[in-house]
Amino acid sequence: MADHSRQVRSERADAAKPWPLLVALGLVGSEVGLVVGLLPVAVAGLVVFAASVAGILTDAEYVDRPGRLAAGFGAAFVVIGAVLAAHGTGTLPIGLLEPLSGLTSRGVALVGAGVVTMAGATVLRFRRARDER
Repeated sequence: MADHSRQVRSERADAAKPWPLLVALGLVGSEVGLVVGLLPVAVAGLVVFAASVAGILTDAEYVDRPGRLAAGFGAAFVVIGAVLAAHGTGTLPIGLLEPLSGLTSRGVALVGAGVVTMAGATVLRFRRARDER
């Protein structure tokens, strides 16, 4: 008779990881922050989302350095947010986005989240390098 108890235990340990919940909370937090008009909540939600996705991909061993991935998310947030904010203020008219509203606040939240995410990734990278010495 084969012993499958170790396999079941390891599957339970993998299922107990917090990443899916954090991804969902990050997205919900960002949207609630935008709807209610609380920019810090929206920014925090987006930062949690980016960090959670980096954590998921690191746990799945798709990436070795989650800081670089998080910094990439931050850079993408800044670029997309800048475009949305520019369109929302009328600086950069984009025909495809014309029927949408609230793009300025979403763009500002994305830019803020991108800056915070990149700053956090940079701080963590320097701390790791210092600790390795």
